[in-house]
Amino acid sequence: MPEFTLIKMPLEAELAWAERAARLQIIDSYITARTESEATAARWEAVRYDRANPGTSSLVAELDAHDHQPAAA
Repeated sequence: MPEFTLIKMPLEAELAWAERAARLQIIDSYITARTESEATAARWEAVRYDRANPGTSSLVAELDAHDHQPAAA
């Protein structure tokens, strides 16, 4: 008799929390950027995120709501 391995799929709630954590990490990187290069890198990460997740609200639009000021050194 063949053996079957149960593959556990993440619950929808777990996926939602993981997505939220990824978004918050990108936003935090943008807000805490100390240089324009760091802010630009975070913004490009947001563009990549938006392209990979077309059904979600725009992360770039969220970043646009924040006026980037370099974080204090």
